[in-house]
Amino acid sequence: MTTRVIATVFLLVLVFGTVLSRAHDNFRIIGTLVKHQSSTLDVKNAEGKTLSIKMDKQTAVFRDKKKVERSALQVGQSLVVDAYGDSEDDALAVEIQIVPPIRGR
Repeated sequence: MTTRVIATVFLLVLVFGTVLSRAHDNFRIIGTLVKHQSSTLDVKNAEGKTLSIKMDKQTAVFRDKKKVERSALQVGQSLVVDAYGDSEDDALAVEIQIVPPIRGR
């Protein structure tokens, strides 16, 4: 009886853990840096919507495929941000690429 209960609980934890780990979506946000602080950056996308994206200690910043410090982020730069979260409005940046200016902006 005890082994059945333990096996059932283990199976439930395994199933719900898998479901919860897949709850986040991946996003690629392309736009212009409007504002940044130590833990967030605001990026204006092509549709004109400004998205506030969270950053943590593991968020990496690159320019020309080389890792750079966060201090390299400047207002007005074009960025490609790879992030994950429940929505674009609730995204955490994993990697930020500083890219050449996007035409038409």
